Amino acid sequence: MNSMDMIFHRYVATSRRAYRLVGFVAEAPRGTYLLIDDRRLDPGNQFVPVKEGSELTLECAAEGGNPPPDLAWGMTLSQATLDGPEQPPDNLTVLPSMSGRRSRAHLKVLRGHHNATIACVARHVTLTIPMNASILLDVQCE
Repeated sequence: MNSMDMIFHRYVATSRRAYRLVGFVAEAPRGTYLLIDDRRLDPGNQFVPVKEGSELTLECAAEGGNPPPDLAWGMTLSQATLDGPEQPPDNLTVLPSMSGRRSRAHLKVLRGHHNATIACVARHVTLTIPMNASILLDVQCE
């Protein structure tokens, strides 16, 4: 057991003694990563070119973790988009979960998504700071 593991204990009291029952060992996830079309993205290259009007489905996967981490999605738009005259796009849709260690999100790519960051965040009982995996969209306008 390493320093990232936690053991949860439960104490059961009877009329004469208290017993300690060891529940389970909580293990921190080893990492998170993103996939597009079942291909794992290179964590060193976060810049992803996409065509305006295309459909983008991302998958987030967590390696390890007991229990599995909670996965959540977020999108941060560029300042230029937020300052622009048009309504900022907010159409990132989280799809039903496939398993406790994977999550998917879908996006119809619009011009306003240029330089937007899409992130998957993993929260776990053993982590003081959540893990994340993210991409930066480079929208190719038509």
